[in-house]
Amino acid sequence: MKKPYLKLLALSVLVTPYAVAEIQFNGFGSVRATYSESDNGSAPFSYLDEGDITFKGESLFALQARADLGEGLSATVQMFAEGRDDFDIEARWAYVSYQLDDTHQINAGKLANPIFHQSEYEKVGYAHNFSRLPVAVYSGFDFATMEGISLNSQFELADGDYTLDTKLSYGNWEGTVFLAAAGGDVPLGLDNIFSFNATLSGDWWKVFAGAFITEMNATGLDQGVIFPFAQPGIDLATSLGATSSDINELTSSLAWHEKDGLYWFSGFGFDYNNFIVDFEYANYAVDDAADAPNEAWYIAFGYRFGDYVVTIHTEEQTQDIEYDFLDNVQHPVLQATGRGIVDALGAVEFEGSGISLRYDFHPSAAFKLDYFSGENTRADIGDYTIVSAGIDVVF
Repeated sequence: MKKPYLKLLALSVLVTPYAVAEIQFNGFGSVRATYSESDNGSAPFSYLDEGDITFKGESLFALQARADLGEGLSATVQMFAEGRDDFDIEARWAYVSYQLDDTHQINAGKLANPIFHQSEYEKVGYAHNFSRLPVAVYSGFDFATMEGISLNSQFELADGDYTLDTKLSYGNWEGTVFLAAAGGDVPLGLDNIFSFNATLSGDWWKVFAGAFITEMNATGLDQGVIFPFAQPGIDLATSLGATSSDINELTSSLAWHEKDGLYWFSGFGFDYNNFIVDFEYANYAVDDAADAPNEAWYIAFGYRFGDYVVTIHTEEQTQDIEYDFLDNVQHPVLQATGRGIVDALGAVEFEGSGISLRYDFHPSAAFKLDYFSGENTRADIGDYTIVSAGIDVVF
């Protein structure tokens, strides 16, 4: 019964004119109209409505508050709402920070999980020249945040000619993820996430790389998706004489639970004399499990003239079907069952190319127009086209 009063007291301290903390507010948002269509009638990306103009799929808003508590200590919370989630508000970030010295800062709480190079600001449309960051790499993973701790460091090299930014993180995440083969969201957890990434930059160039490893907490996914997919094959194999040992070998090979997930990325970018180039490559998979390794990349070329930037890019996501984790499954029916499940989970591949126009018509706002088309191997999609127009703001 005391908790509501404690919350009210804490809030009153923050808003009173005698509060010690100085609170700074900023935010960002995107209002975007998007139209998509495909040859076979399904939306190219799950958050879009095929054949309709929607303002929900790629519109969002965020408000961030930072309280400076003095002597290097601060607290940050970011409230975030996306149209694809009916603008339900969530506390996407909520953490405290302590500036150890001029080089190092430690953070603890609900933080960004730096899966890829731009993961920490991928939702800030104003920060890049695309209408949406290339989806082949920036797939919108649900585990883009984690509960944990991080150490951010910045080193000046060669008398300040170069800067090295690093981030070391540890944490956990629990929630649901979208799995196309399951036709919806499935429960999943990531335990003991260890990540490290680094960016070396000069006046007009940067190179970067990063990785994280985690232990999958996937009992719900195994019991709700993987094993039900395997059950018809298990029943057939049992009728043909498969033993319990044979079946256990299959299920333990297919299972995600307590297997390692490994994600890594690398790339470069430069912005020189109005020419802009960006490239990023990513690779990720659940090791020794029914998960086809993913490879994804994009490359973009842009040119800036005045307040306008024109960008062309191409992107691709592929899945490399591998069966070596099934080597110990000897029964031919169970071996075929395992391969069939891997084929189903690794069936989603796509590629696309697009052109974007950015117009900075205001110091805090940019208008963007984008055309994107490609091909998805999913039978219900095929060739697809996406057209969007909208405004990105920061405040």
